[in-house]
Amino acid sequence: MDKNFTKLSLIFLVFFSFGFLNSSVNAQSCDVPVNQSTTNILNFSATLAWDADSNVHHYRLRYREVGVNSWSYDHNVPSASSYLLSGLNPLINYEWQLKSICSPGNFPASGWSLLQNFTTANFPVDCNNTPNGSAFIDSCGNCVGGVTGNSPCIAFSPTVSITLSSHECSVLTDFTFSFSQDPNEPDVSSAVFTTDAGYFDLTGLSNNDTIGYSNNTAAGGQLNVSTTLLVDFVISSNKISVKSVDDITGQLYSTFTIENSSNGVLIIANSLPDNNNVTAGNSQMVVLSGLFMNPPPSTINFASTITSELGDVDVQNYSDIIDCIDCNGDFGGTAFIDSCGNCVGGNTGNVPCIAFTPTVTVSISNTDCDSISDLTISVSQDPNEPDMSTALFSSNGGYFNIISLSLGDTVGTATMTAAALSFNTVLVVSNIISSNQAIIQSIDVNTGLILGTFTISNVSGGISVLAQTVPDNNNVTSGNSQNVTFFNLFVNPPASNLVFTSTINSELGDVDIQNFPFTIICPCIPSTSTSTATSCDSYVWNGTTYTSSGSYTWS
Repeated sequence: MDKNFTKLSLIFLVFFSFGFLNSSVNAQSCDVPVNQSTTNILNFSATLAWDADSNVHHYRLRYREVGVNSWSYDHNVPSASSYLLSGLNPLINYEWQLKSICSPGNFPASGWSLLQNFTTANFPVDCNNTPNGSAFIDSCGNCVGGVTGNSPCIAFSPTVSITLSSHECSVLTDFTFSFSQDPNEPDVSSAVFTTDAGYFDLTGLSNNDTIGYSNNTAAGGQLNVSTTLLVDFVISSNKISVKSVDDITGQLYSTFTIENSSNGVLIIANSLPDNNNVTAGNSQMVVLSGLFMNPPPSTINFASTITSELGDVDVQNYSDIIDCIDCNGDFGGTAFIDSCGNCVGGNTGNVPCIAFTPTVTVSISNTDCDSISDLTISVSQDPNEPDMSTALFSSNGGYFNIISLSLGDTVGTATMTAAALSFNTVLVVSNIISSNQAIIQSIDVNTGLILGTFTISNVSGGISVLAQTVPDNNNVTSGNSQNVTFFNLFVNPPASNLVFTSTINSELGDVDIQNFPFTIICPCIPSTSTSTATSCDSYVWNGTTYTSSGSYTWS
């Protein structure tokens, strides 16, 4: 027993001696830090310093309040010559020590250095908890300045605009509203846009219909998003919810509502919170494409009411003139479509047309029965009457002596004036269709040009003259007149009431009808020889007046 005990004691002694010797060697090969000092002592931190040692891999630090038994440790202090110790309390006396660790495995290690003491300060602290700092609470309630890196917020003054792509009355137009903010303004919480006239045409819209687009920037321009505006929900016939979908990711970006109010339109948009109440700068432009119906001519008033997350309220008002574009293309012009369908007045230089009232006269050179007569027809128009299209002159008796005509015969003359121009023509037979119908040309006496043709005909019970006007690319005359005379071509009927009728059509479909009556009589024309006088109501012959029918002998 004694022998075993002796043997075990020897083994323990050898092991203990070896461990002690090894520990002594390791400790001696990793030097204790020296020349310790404490600088830059503040309320909550201090800088600990010592001489650098290139053999040290890292240090182990322990510190505590003086008079406290337990230590606090930092086991991996970098192998530098100083260390910022933080998390301290003001006006406390601290002590600290350091040991060197010369390998990653924490051996060899030195012993602890000499104790060092320091007392933390009690300087006044700013809102960032920085002793003697210059940070402060700004008007938005945020800690700024000093070492915070934050600038003070500025006044809430968003830049707002509402525009229409057209100011023409009663047309669908693009409605654009936008606002932007400078960096450090309070964040927008909600935005309301209104008008006092016009309305959104929401007819026929369904969910996911595309109704516009938007462009958005945030974070001082670091974030740029383009979106498509889609119908989210059709709430009623006068109100829809709109969703803004990112063109690239397809993600929902924001939503807002548009609706028709009793006087105009109402747009309400709310901003999502971003964990702060100050913007780094942002802008939004929203275009509702072809959705807004402009009101009749008026002054339309726009208003924006934008509220910040801090309760600031910015109200801005705008106005635009809505007017109609006249038929001449002039915004707010006074040109209009007259009864002839032409754009007149305003800047056109054109006068409105007047009623279609051509002046017509018909005359014959004598009223003797069964005799050859000249037939004259005259037509004129005042300026701005509708242009004539076709004209028909007819009678209830008499006939044209067409059977006596030959091609090339001159059968009359005509004069024409129009638009300050004057023409003198001769009437020449150009075609004899039958004994009862011929075509007459009106040939300019100076140039030989054919200025028009018309047809003369014998019809049952009388004659007809049909003429057509050459189109002149408008439907209104500047004033014109025509005078046509047929020489010795019309044969009067027997004694009767002869009536000529003019039927003139305008290019707009107006019809003017006029009648011209003549009394045809058969005169007694006795010669100096024996004659018979008949059908005379009264006739003076050789100084004697006869009032009864009968046979009389010249003496």
